[in-house]
Amino acid sequence: MAHILVTGWTPQSQGNKMIKVYTSKDKPAYPDFIKKVQHWLAMSSEGMIKTYAVYECPDDKILEGLKAIGRRYTLYAQIEGYKYYPEVLFDAQEIIKMFL
Repeated sequence: MAHILVTGWTPQSQGNKMIKVYTSKDKPAYPDFIKKVQHWLAMSSEGMIKTYAVYECPDDKILEGLKAIGRRYTLYAQIEGYKYYPEVLFDAQEIIKMFL
């Protein structure tokens, strides 16, 4: 099972717009194979609201998963100053084994 981390940044002045998009019922649904594990929010020292979301996705569907997540996160693009960055995370122990 792969994990995908999405880090997002929104100016604090745009917080109400971010909440409006987040609570909207008009977002594309994630496919059944994507599972949201956790979603965190923090206030950064640079005046940004920073979010972290972790999703689980089958290894053979990583590309499809990234596309589905991208479709959902592009809704936030209407918020001035918003940006996000998705990353596929790898288990450290598994990667170490590859180099031993």
